[in-house]
Amino acid sequence: MPTLTSLKREYESLAGRNQEIDDTFISLYADKAKGILTEKRFLKLTDAMEREQENNQNRMQEIAAIISEEEHSEGDVRTFMEEIKRYAAITELDEAVLNRLINRILIGKPEKIDGVRTQEVRIVYNFVGEL
Repeated sequence: MPTLTSLKREYESLAGRNQEIDDTFISLYADKAKGILTEKRFLKLTDAMEREQENNQNRMQEIAAIISEEEHSEGDVRTFMEEIKRYAAITELDEAVLNRLINRILIGKPEKIDGVRTQEVRIVYNFVGEL
């Protein structure tokens, strides 16, 4: 999976390329207006550039969504770490601390394995989910 930094670089590169395409459109239009470029050639070139620009724009939207999600996740992890530090020295787990740190506790069906009663317990923490 690409890093956040590489995604941001790719986004900037695509934005730069789209600006280049816009500048090229202007140049091609000027050449067409001067009669240097035929209508057919102008349409063929601009069609290809429009497709590239559209593909770039779609990829930029994908990247923006990924970056947003990653930054949100990083913020949740930071918040969780701050909460853990805040409650690191507690001596008693009371309702307020429990509600602040834990989203839910999932308790599985009791089973007997090799004569020993076992039961799966899963804890889903606020901000970071199940660890």
